[in-house]
Amino acid sequence: MRLSRVCGVALAAALATTAPSADQGQRSQPVRTDPGGLLHVEPTYFELAAQTGGDFYFWAPGEFAGSGLQIPLHDEPVLLAYGRLDSSRRSFDIPVESGVRTLTIFSGAQRKDRAVIVQPGGAVVADGTAGVKLQTFSHMTIATISSPAAGTWRIDFEGAGIYSVSAHLTASPQESAPQLVDFDFVEPGGRPGHEGLFPIHRELVKGESILCELEVGGATTAVQLSFVTGDNKPIATVPMDSEPGDSKDFLGRCVVPTVPFRVVLSGRDAMGQAFRRTDSPLRTPR
Repeated sequence: MRLSRVCGVALAAALATTAPSADQGQRSQPVRTDPGGLLHVEPTYFELAAQTGGDFYFWAPGEFAGSGLQIPLHDEPVLLAYGRLDSSRRSFDIPVESGVRTLTIFSGAQRKDRAVIVQPGGAVVADGTAGVKLQTFSHMTIATISSPAAGTWRIDFEGAGIYSVSAHLTASPQESAPQLVDFDFVEPGGRPGHEGLFPIHRELVKGESILCELEVGGATTAVQLSFVTGDNKPIATVPMDSEPGDSKDFLGRCVVPTVPFRVVLSGRDAMGQAFRRTDSPLRTPR
């Protein structure tokens, strides 16, 4: 069974005043804020996006009508982070493997001061660069990059309040492209003579030790499974084993985190480049 990847889209708007802001190396835009300095958002819609791995659009009043927004088409999720900024700045690494056709990066917050995307070589992604489309709004920056260079990209994000940062890519069409095919928490079951491991059909319990099963597609090495929080902070790395000669199916014993979490697959592709895939749903144990 393939993993379900649900993409939710939410809109936010509020009455606001205007203050100047600029993205270094990118295009300046006015920032609209309410008297408290933060754009008003509807928490219910934000939580829906956070639970499903969708983009949450932080619209200032009247901005959407004249925005000319081109909604990016998402494919494989690499980075999903939703939360409240506990400091004015966060940086997120985005591994991009060989042969990727398109990379899309979304960032937004109740107050966006700066959103700068940096290429593997250290150069800032600027508006007008060949193969780059930047859409910059008062509270959001959206980048679509064709044929991105392999390596670790980065987004430096500064602001305040509730934020959302995500990165997706369209992988190489080659069969060797890494793929997160399936992940399940499993337990023994079946009738005599037909025993095996089956996905659990019950709630996860915080702190319980349970078997977990991972299926990977493509040509990969150094496969690693980890859990991260909803705002992409590390929780744990899970040792996974496979049968000799089997690079597709992995089994390990996981300890269910005590907080909502996502499943992350990482490793190396056929060319030795780092890759990463993030499972979209946020899992909440009881």
